[in-house]
Amino acid sequence: MDKFHRSDPIPPDSINALVLYLEDCLQNLFAAAKKNPVENLVGSAGVFESYAVVLEKAKGHILNLDETKQYNFNQAELLSLIEKIILSTHQQRIETAGIIPIRIDMIVTASLLARFIIEKLDIKDVVMSTYSLKEGVLAEMTGFSGASLK
Repeated sequence: MDKFHRSDPIPPDSINALVLYLEDCLQNLFAAAKKNPVENLVGSAGVFESYAVVLEKAKGHILNLDETKQYNFNQAELLSLIEKIILSTHQQRIETAGIIPIRIDMIVTASLLARFIIEKLDIKDVVMSTYSLKEGVLAEMTGFSGASLK
């Protein structure tokens, strides 16, 4: 994060440098996606929880993450929020209802990454899962199937 987000708001030169870095580092991902097209992006907890809470608060709703296991984003709303976050100052992010304090600084770089992946892979649907990656790996290792919860 510090390699690209050194001033606030993040300047266009830093955004361009990050995009070039991602283009270079994610070549294997792009090659795999070319063979197996990706239509959905699942954000697991973290920043995607902040996106969901911010969007719902803006609509006057309360999103209880303890009760919500999945949130389906409206693509236009999500990309608009991501753009707003990228262009925001530290103080503006502090004042944005729904962004938890630990994410105030990291959400800019995470938003640039999310936008890059959505656009580069032409993602059609974005979903947030409150389950983390480690929970998914643990479930897979133990043979747990979510079907047993239905």
